[in-house]
Amino acid sequence: MFGTTAPQRTTRPVRRLCAVALTLATGLLLSPSAPASAAAVSDEAVQTTPATSFRVGTFNVLGADHTAPGGKRKGWDSGVVRMDRVVSILDERDLDVVGFQEFQPPQAARFAELKGASWQTYPGLDNPAGPSVNSIGWDTSVWQLLEARTLPIPYFDGVPSRMPAVLLQNQDTGRRVWFFNTHNPADVRGPAQQWRDAGFAMEVALANELRTTHPDAAFISLGDKNDRARYYCSVAPGADLWSASGGYVDGSTCSAPTNGAIDWIMGSKDVFFNGYTRYWNDYVARTSDHPLYDANVVVPASAPPVIDHVVVVAVPGLTSTVVNGFGADLAEIGRLTQNGASTTNARTVVENTGPDANLASLLSGRRVFPKRGGHGVGQKKALPSTVHASAGQYVSSIFDLTHNTSHRTTFVASRPQTELLRRSWNRKSGGKDPYGKDDGTAKIDSFKVKRDDAAAVGWWREKIARRASHLSVIELSGVTKAGQADGYTGPEYQKAVRKTFQRIAAIRRSIEKQSVMNGTTLLVVTGTGGAQRTKGSSTTWKQSYRVPMWVTGPGVAPGSDLYALNPALTSPGKQQPGYSGTQPVRVGDVANLVTRSLGLPPVPGSTMDPLQLFSAFDPLAVPGS
Repeated sequence: MFGTTAPQRTTRPVRRLCAVALTLATGLLLSPSAPASAAAVSDEAVQTTPATSFRVGTFNVLGADHTAPGGKRKGWDSGVVRMDRVVSILDERDLDVVGFQEFQPPQAARFAELKGASWQTYPGLDNPAGPSVNSIGWDTSVWQLLEARTLPIPYFDGVPSRMPAVLLQNQDTGRRVWFFNTHNPADVRGPAQQWRDAGFAMEVALANELRTTHPDAAFISLGDKNDRARYYCSVAPGADLWSASGGYVDGSTCSAPTNGAIDWIMGSKDVFFNGYTRYWNDYVARTSDHPLYDANVVVPASAPPVIDHVVVVAVPGLTSTVVNGFGADLAEIGRLTQNGASTTNARTVVENTGPDANLASLLSGRRVFPKRGGHGVGQKKALPSTVHASAGQYVSSIFDLTHNTSHRTTFVASRPQTELLRRSWNRKSGGKDPYGKDDGTAKIDSFKVKRDDAAAVGWWREKIARRASHLSVIELSGVTKAGQADGYTGPEYQKAVRKTFQRIAAIRRSIEKQSVMNGTTLLVVTGTGGAQRTKGSSTTWKQSYRVPMWVTGPGVAPGSDLYALNPALTSPGKQQPGYSGTQPVRVGDVANLVTRSLGLPPVPGSTMDPLQLFSAFDPLAVPGS
């Protein structure tokens, strides 16, 4: 055990909404010895930890002794006067956690006077071991202190200086995060590289220890490290961290960020940064000799740690009526229902029950109408040139997040209309990669439209036999083609449904045969629109907006009902609810179930389940429940 121990940004209104609207893990405790069985899942199911967003910063506030009488910084205001500006800057930047360096007692006292009980610092002034000139501060309306310690990091001449680490728990979501803050020595009193290197090694050891002892807690390191690439390439590979400012590690290659900063915000790979900012202006320049560096942070919702692959099978034209009619008599339906979490009363998006609109929602987590943040596909009869063109903005997808974190993606279908996806997320139209190594703008690594479903499944099976993708989306459209031909009730339609579930069984068996996928793959099967009328709109027709959904795989509660697992959602009977009020399970919820399962943050811009609350998992299989 190291050290000594002591007893796109979600706004604050949204965080408060989370606390009001949801049953959170912090208020419901489970015994770790309780049996992980289907019987344990009920209408009172525990909500696992949702996605957590906050703002973090690091700020060397220039110690008071530098600007006091006799100090080396002539003409500067005192540390106490400058602390008023520090507080003003923190308020302006809307920060929740800050690592302070050179936070000397006069400044710490003024900070406590200005902030009162609304912020807490550690070690601060009231620590039994005495004050430290490096502290971590946090907004007490957002975070609660669970544990604190200090680590004796070498400073000038190798003399140990106590650097703080705190374990905080988010008040709204229950998410636990370790924060560590250091100030490593500069060379102003002689060469100090050996002491910096020693401190970096201790930081790596601490990060690895905390990730072992607290596997459900993320780790964030802040501070003035007084080093650039050497710091990054010391801690990023050794502790598996990445930086809010960029850079990447790929095997034996370490590429540090190029911005030249010595102040750092680093995090474990379950911490996703965006909006990194070097905040510097005349006001900051009269406050400190360092900029404030800050960033938005998202820690994804918890999921079973063994999921490495997700396969989504989208079946347009599959009605809940036909599924209920077959029931367990169709072997694969019975197998999916018995082994997984399911419902036959999920819903399409409200605006359009067709396959294109709902496939776009499944991939993006958005509704249709662009003025409401939707993807726009299906608002007009003709398909757009790209999803982004119909939305009037770039639309991120589950392919973006998976690909941007150096994971492989695959899409295959037999419906020509799905070429829209290739046009939307190819090299020309895809977005930039903000995470680690630049994996390029083409977000779908393997894309194919085959002549029919049999060929599509065969192509996919050959692909995974050579190299498994982390995310596969397979659309099987034989059902909807048959339904359009005989009205979604006739023998050809029923035959097509049987054939489709035989192909789903073949997909499942292929997963089981691949050693890298067997036992590590989440399989999602969902209707993406039910029956479609030949004339007029189908949006208000129960046979069209009501669809089935199944989820199987590691950590999924077998034989469970998706509504029982998600008490914040309500089965809507025969109705199609609007987007206000209590929601049903929707096809668009699959998007952030996918990202959650792969340890990724919510899809940017998603309006369906943006906190990754939708779950198919037994809470006892999820860390941090």
